[in-house]
Amino acid sequence: MIKVKHQGKYSLIELKPNRSADWIHNKWLMLAMAIVAFTIASAWALFGLWVVFPFAGIEIGLLCYLVYRVSHQTYRKETIAIEQTHIHIQSNQRQSMCISLLREDTHVELAESPLDWYLPQVKLVSGDNSVAIGEFLNQSDRHQLYEEIKKLGIPAWRHHWWKH
Repeated sequence: MIKVKHQGKYSLIELKPNRSADWIHNKWLMLAMAIVAFTIASAWALFGLWVVFPFAGIEIGLLCYLVYRVSHQTYRKETIAIEQTHIHIQSNQRQSMCISLLREDTHVELAESPLDWYLPQVKLVSGDNSVAIGEFLNQSDRHQLYEEIKKLGIPAWRHHWWKH
C-alpha cells in the first residue's frame, strides 16, 4: 500500500505491505486449526493410535510459529521523504537507520527480469549508493511506487523500457 502526502516543501511516501488479516484474525485461524487437528487426533486416539497427539501438537506449533512470522512481516513500514535537496529513506525494521541521498545525484531505477520470473526491484541510485525500496510490495504496488517517484521529479531509468 502506498500513500503519498505533499506537505509544503517536501513530499512523503509511506509504504506498507498489503495485509489481508490482522493479528486478531490470525489468532482465530490458529484456534480453529488447533480445534480441528486435536479433534481428529482425539478420534484416532479412541481407536488406539494415541501416537497421533504429539504430531498434532507439532503441526499446530509449527502453524502458529509460521503465522506469527508472516503476520509480523506485514507490519513493516518504509518512509521516503523527498525534499528539495535530499531524499531520506527510513524503515521500521531492527537496526534500521535513516539513509540520506542528494536529490540532484539520485535517480529511480526499475529492474525487471527478462521473462518476469521475479518481481521488479525499485531502487534509488545515487553514485555508488543503491538503496532497494519497497521490497515487501507486490508487483502492481512496485510499479505504482516507481510512477509516483517519477511524478515527484526524480529522473527515472528502466532496464526494460519496452515493457508496459
